[in-house]
Amino acid sequence: MAALTHAGGIVMRMHEDAPRYLLVTAKSDSDRWIFPKGKIDAGETTESAAEREVQEEAGMMVTVIESVGLVEFDKDGRSVSIEFFLMSYVRETGRGEDRKRRWCRYDEALGLLTSNQARTLLRRAHDMATKLQHAPGDRP
Repeated sequence: MAALTHAGGIVMRMHEDAPRYLLVTAKSDSDRWIFPKGKIDAGETTESAAEREVQEEAGMMVTVIESVGLVEFDKDGRSVSIEFFLMSYVRETGRGEDRKRRWCRYDEALGLLTSNQARTLLRRAHDMATKLQHAPGDRP
């Protein structure tokens, strides 16, 4: 496994007793929907980098729930390793970067994501969110 270089979030919030997931458009292609993510800064934890990137890209404050998994690939001869976290929506902090954002039902998000790796991560996150929803106590 390559050293972690990036972190991102699969942000959820409850709507009518079902989770909705946040997607944003890619910086390089405003027609492609992705999860917010970005580089981990020196001295920053993976979790705090993921929270910061969601705030910067989507203008939302979130809380990390747990790790969903890693995505690894090579880009321009460099190894990229991204850890994604299931996150709970707290509140909006502003518009964020100039990207479209969208809250989606699970099936809608699966259809909008173009990467098989992203769809696999969403399936895992949805399983986690469903278990949390049915767990006793507070829900995210």
